[in-house]
Amino acid sequence: MKNAPLFIGGFFVLLLLVNTSCQAPSPAPDQTSQQFIFLGHPYDWLVEDRIDPRLELLDFDQYQGVWLGGDVCARTSKSLATLAYLDRLFDLKSPHTQWAWGNHDLLEGDANLLLAATGRPSYYTHWQHGLQTIVLNTNLFWHHPWGPAQEDCEAKAAQFDWLKSVLDTVAAASHLVLLHHHGLFNELKVNKAGDTLLLDNVRGMPVRPDCRAEGNFTAEIYPLLQAIRARGVEVVSISGDVGMVSKGYAMTTPDGIHLLGSGINNSLDKQYPPDYVKNFQPDSVLVIKYEAQKPALSWSFVHLSTLVKSSLTDVELKKLSPRIRQLLTDD
Repeated sequence: MKNAPLFIGGFFVLLLLVNTSCQAPSPAPDQTSQQFIFLGHPYDWLVEDRIDPRLELLDFDQYQGVWLGGDVCARTSKSLATLAYLDRLFDLKSPHTQWAWGNHDLLEGDANLLLAATGRPSYYTHWQHGLQTIVLNTNLFWHHPWGPAQEDCEAKAAQFDWLKSVLDTVAAASHLVLLHHHGLFNELKVNKAGDTLLLDNVRGMPVRPDCRAEGNFTAEIYPLLQAIRARGVEVVSISGDVGMVSKGYAMTTPDGIHLLGSGINNSLDKQYPPDYVKNFQPDSVLVIKYEAQKPALSWSFVHLSTLVKSSLTDVELKKLSPRIRQLLTDD
């Protein structure tokens, strides 16, 4: 399978629309197409307990699923009030809401509050009409060049062993989607010249999945994904730790495995941005369409401010706070 077309500019890699299909058992004929919205890194930079205020204006009921790519708030699990606020927006215990935890979701917080709010563990698998989703907790991985800390080793090994066992069983699905926060398979994100692209906010190479110094997530997991792809299952990996260096990317490896990333970041104070924020292009969100009858999965990056403005009347726009109007105007 040839690489999907890419548009590269200012560290922004954009695949407007990619359709994928494969040979797999057809689902029941009454299943209709479904749309999911993926939100990566959506926190509001100016307050610790809110998402980007533009997102609060969207009607998430129009989607059949909300996929959260982590760092939902700057201090997500610091208080029950923050999780109650998120529950009102996303219905956290709904089977249609998937959440790949980010580091900010645990910063100064309590994992037990997240577990209680979602009613599910920090990593799990979800099946929906031929679409199998694996949600990872990349906070258990090590993303730094120096050796991994020897802590939480049992929990780290448990997730990695679980992941390998799940991947060994993927056969009946038409599509497999890996949802995760931190960037994975970063060694494979290269241009035609073979240069490594700087796309995710954190780019560990290698990513160590547990306490082993020699551990290598790409080397150990990618061959399992190749085997799944060889069985006729389309494989898509989606990262949510995006927005500071690139605004999104979509690429396909020579093996036909799709690597996507999406995140927003422009709620920060642009007059005094941190040095590590390099990209101020408009924010976009990732919208995914799954057609179970075909079966087919497609995706597109949608300009966030345009999406919001198209959903509001002129009267509603005029009633918005000055800050939100400024965000919608500048971005």
